[in-house]
Amino acid sequence: MRYAMAEAREWVRAELRGYMTILYTPFQADGAIDEAGLRHNVRRTLSLPGVGGLSVHSLHQEFWALTLAERERVTEVVLDEVAGRMPVVIGCSDPAAANVVQLARHAKAAGADLVMVWPPYYGPRNAAGVRGFYEHVAARIDIGMVVYSTTLSELGYYLAPDQVEALLHLPNVCALQNTTLDVAAYARMMERVGDRIAVATSLEEYFLHGRLAYPDRAPRFMIGSSRPVLCQTPETPHCGRFLDAALRDDFTEAARHMRSLGAIASRLQSRYFAQGFHHVALFKTLAGLLGMNAGSGWRPALDSPDPRDVAECVAVLRQAGLLPGEAA
Repeated sequence: MRYAMAEAREWVRAELRGYMTILYTPFQADGAIDEAGLRHNVRRTLSLPGVGGLSVHSLHQEFWALTLAERERVTEVVLDEVAGRMPVVIGCSDPAAANVVQLARHAKAAGADLVMVWPPYYGPRNAAGVRGFYEHVAARIDIGMVVYSTTLSELGYYLAPDQVEALLHLPNVCALQNTTLDVAAYARMMERVGDRIAVATSLEEYFLHGRLAYPDRAPRFMIGSSRPVLCQTPETPHCGRFLDAALRDDFTEAARHMRSLGAIASRLQSRYFAQGFHHVALFKTLAGLLGMNAGSGWRPALDSPDPRDVAECVAVLRQAGLLPGEAA
């Protein structure tokens, strides 16, 4: 680990930069993890413009379809392939606190820089219980922890600003992924805790808002982002150009690139986010068209996406100049 626990919050602000981007887990036809394909995806993702690290075991990576041993193996493969070149956040989320502790300890031993821990995503939950969950985990691990606040119904629990503030006595809690599809909610979180902890987002719209409205608080990184994988290519680096302009405080230029990104993402992804879920099978298929290894099989309960949805998205990518064919 590259920091002392008491310095985790300062390390996050000083060292994380750019997109901490998601990965996809390829499976073979028999359902086994395609480790060679996973290594390819690590290399490909790290090479994309604007990417400054990885966020592993996100929704996109289908962690819920893996056994604990498989999750640990994926962690080992990813960290071995990264080989310390960029920071890596390992998702350790699980409804069982003991599993979170096991995964977080393993992630640290394998060389992770941080872990991501959601509130429990199943079962009866209230503010006191969720606080107790985080306190239980924090007391048993020795690595910086990113907590997660989202309004997406997939998780079904919103970690509100006052609840995040109630966790700040835990030195492990060193950053927050705030994926609320509501700029006012993002602003409330930034105003409540952004002076003490890095409040990061996965979306350029909120990142740019933070840079404009809270220049002394906004971090220099995004976390959990999938747009660098799905909405650009090395030849058409929408995300890289956005990030470069935003971090130079060239807000006019950043907004121009953000509009290009938003136009693509709204037709590929945002319509599903607005319904409260990630269309992982579709997104993974599109990532395969853009150079990732999408595998040759599916784990239950995912299945191949509707060919009509794929065709519609392919047309979007072609119109945007991201696939061969008609360019914008």
